[in-house]
Amino acid sequence: MSKSLATVNPCSMCMPMGSVLVFRGIEGCMPLFHGSQGCSTYMRLYLAHHFREPVDIASSALSEKGAVYGGAANLKQGLKNVINGYHPKVIGIATTCLAETIGDDVPQIVREFQAEEPLAKDVTIISVSTPSYAASHEVGYRVALKGLVQTMARKSKQSGRINVLVGAIISPADVRYLRRLLDDWGLGYILMPDISETLDAPLCQDPPLIPAGGTPLDDIRDTANSKATLTIGGWVQEPGAGDYLEREFEVPHIALPLPLGQEFTDRLAANLEELTGISMPESYEQERGRLLDTMVDAHKILADVKTAVYGDTEMVLGITRIMTELGMRPQIVASGAANPAFAEKAKELAPGSKVMMGADFSQIAEEASSRDIELMVGPFTGRGIARKEKIPLLRVGLPNHDRYGASHQLLLGYEGSMYLVEEMANALLEGRERGSA
Repeated sequence: MSKSLATVNPCSMCMPMGSVLVFRGIEGCMPLFHGSQGCSTYMRLYLAHHFREPVDIASSALSEKGAVYGGAANLKQGLKNVINGYHPKVIGIATTCLAETIGDDVPQIVREFQAEEPLAKDVTIISVSTPSYAASHEVGYRVALKGLVQTMARKSKQSGRINVLVGAIISPADVRYLRRLLDDWGLGYILMPDISETLDAPLCQDPPLIPAGGTPLDDIRDTANSKATLTIGGWVQEPGAGDYLEREFEVPHIALPLPLGQEFTDRLAANLEELTGISMPESYEQERGRLLDTMVDAHKILADVKTAVYGDTEMVLGITRIMTELGMRPQIVASGAANPAFAEKAKELAPGSKVMMGADFSQIAEEASSRDIELMVGPFTGRGIARKEKIPLLRVGLPNHDRYGASHQLLLGYEGSMYLVEEMANALLEGRERGSA
């Protein structure tokens, strides 16, 4: 945890940003920020630079008057405008610092709107509390995912399907991989949220106002009737959607790390085999063999290499694990999230490393300069350190603004792990040739 009295350059982003990634993975959903216009503008720009896609986020456009007298009128008008302009099936409301500071009771405002406004009868409205002063974008993601099932899940007849909750921020390519894996396994499932198309849509002449795709609403309602829930990327997270479904509807919940590397992907495969009674398809056995072959090939380049890994908690832990499988030596394992469970797992995976939670890049820079780091892996936000210290940087995760292809970066499973091994080896070799990041 940072001991600094001031934030210099945080290794995390705003809570509402995480909520958008969940809402954009839901069929017909439009995100709306209850706060100033600047918040939604900033998030739209930030996410558009990463995904190279338009990302619409509505705003209640609070001004000085709303900050003094309350923002109920602004929020109700914003909801009307979104319904009239976008015709959404769902509106996901995330609060910003301003709305939380003035104390607006958003759930009550929503109930009033639904009672007063005929337009609201066919629209599901979900509100979540996401003040950025409280936590990071990772927590905003978890809160929004939990809010979806709290609002929509309904008990009826058991479906026999498996809920597969994406509990960490990954790429559209990773989500497509998970969907392909589950389809090839031949099991019934509900995958949520599904950003595979909504944040990586094909080019078309007349794009819809709300991108096609996302988890169907009936599937979200049916999560209460599944036989089990797997949260992929929920290893060190606080209680979320899967825990809620277990507590309220007695759907057993298993929280897994992101399937990065051999061990963590094996863990996912073992759980799927146990839940379904179906062995892993032969094609994935072959993928596993290719991963092991690639690890053997790259071992002579990567063994004993000193690394710094930073970014989102689940992604960092997965990358740290595959590094230790390769014989690499993580020296810095850092996340901007203030998550004690992350720190505990990181120390187990990489004994002797400097583990940092609630990290600031100023602290990471100080450590990097004293530990002879040979390779950095994490978002582009660490590039200043990489350039100054002449350390190769492999850009992984959110955000990535200065390179193309973030939406297509596959990291999960045996196949994605194979690519990651190759990319780390190539980044190291290129850095040695150039003598800089």
